[in-house]
Amino acid sequence: MAGKVQYFAGLDLGGTFLKYALGDHQGAILFKDKLPSRADQSGEQVFQVMFQAVRNLVQEAKKNGGELSAIGVGSPGAIDFEKGRLVGRTPNIKKWADTDIRGTLQDEFSIPVWVDNDANIMALAESRQGAARGVKNVICATLGTGIGGGILIDGELYRGSHFAGAEIGHMMIVHNGLPCNCGGRGCFELYTAAPAILREYVSRMAANKKTVPEHVTTKIVFQRAAEGEHEANEAIDMAIDYMGTGFASLVNIFNPEMIVIGGGVADAGDAFIARIHKAIELKAMKPAMKGVKVKRAVLGNDAGCVGAISLALEMLQKTNKVVASLI
Repeated sequence: MAGKVQYFAGLDLGGTFLKYALGDHQGAILFKDKLPSRADQSGEQVFQVMFQAVRNLVQEAKKNGGELSAIGVGSPGAIDFEKGRLVGRTPNIKKWADTDIRGTLQDEFSIPVWVDNDANIMALAESRQGAARGVKNVICATLGTGIGGGILIDGELYRGSHFAGAEIGHMMIVHNGLPCNCGGRGCFELYTAAPAILREYVSRMAANKKTVPEHVTTKIVFQRAAEGEHEANEAIDMAIDYMGTGFASLVNIFNPEMIVIGGGVADAGDAFIARIHKAIELKAMKPAMKGVKVKRAVLGNDAGCVGAISLALEMLQKTNKVVASLI
């Protein structure tokens, strides 16, 4: 690889699309595209899509006078980072249980591959290129259908002893609360994610004998709240109160410099993020909360690819340093 410009592939695997991008040695995206992931078919079909994406990126690297030096992948599910394979199942991809993602890609392309959970990848992206750039101690959360989380301590991702760390959506905030698909009760996401806001809104509308809009979404709820609808504002207030409880607990434990919030619910805007910040301030310990900033994620749909590129770039650099020290 000496003498040639190094480029890095970032693959962001989702239930509908595989997004992929080519990045340079600074982690900047030079080219990006997406393909249907075929996640509803089989693991083999998903790999065929990934192979095609990498081939496309190999060609793009050549067009730019270099070569593909490493591949980073963000995948749903718990990922054994040391082995580069899925631990157990993930609901959005058929026949993906215990899949050896790293081994399969490396066998096909003979290029180093690193794989991580998609929420960790998002956190890495916002830390390296996004809202938390230059910040060492960060909690990232994606608020959507559920809540995904990523935590950086001293600039490095915290993965846990068995790669299941930072599952903040399943932090229990209500004793013997609502049952969760994870097997627990009272989980954070059950009271703060999009379905929770909708559930609370529908319940309050029904109690007041009002008609719920057809195909109601959180976007509609936030629009109605802005128009002054009482039930919409109460549903949002309830979610924000629970967010204050959950994030305050995380602040008390980790004492971060910043909390970055992304996902569909965060698209409600900066005023919504400011209200979450205030709710955390009211509940967190003052010494732990001192100087903590709460920001909206800025990378949007590019976060998965940016994070995967950053992972590939940084892990290759670390590997090369270890090899050099042994020579």
